Amino acid sequence: RFFKRAQLEASSFLKDDCLKINCTVGVVVSSIDCSKLTTIHVPESDIGSHFGMLLENEEGSDVTFSVGGERFHAHKLVMAARSPAFEAEFFNQMEEDDCDIVVTDMEPKVFKVALFL
Repeated sequence: RFFKRAQLEASSFLKDDCLKINCTVGVVVSSIDCSKLTTIHVPESDIGSHFGMLLENEEGSDVTFSVGGERFHAHKLVMAARSPAFEAEFFNQMEEDDCDIVVTDMEPKVFKVALFL
């Protein structure tokens, strides 16, 4: 049975802006005709390639790493999700405008591999 809002507000069912509903739920057990069931093909996840494209495409990047004279553009949220050290760096210590990080103890080719792992 359906009530219009005005009817419900005027009824005795609503008290002190509270509505208490008692209901009984029953479960009916029956057999299922499996021949009528259809399967849905779920493709494999390609989120890894999407994140890879984020790193290859500088658009939308919000942090830059300078490593041995090379610059790598990245996304703070992705880096923070992958590393507790970056999470602490980006969200606990750094100023909001600080978007350049200089890495001195790593070669650019090693940093690039670490970035894409």
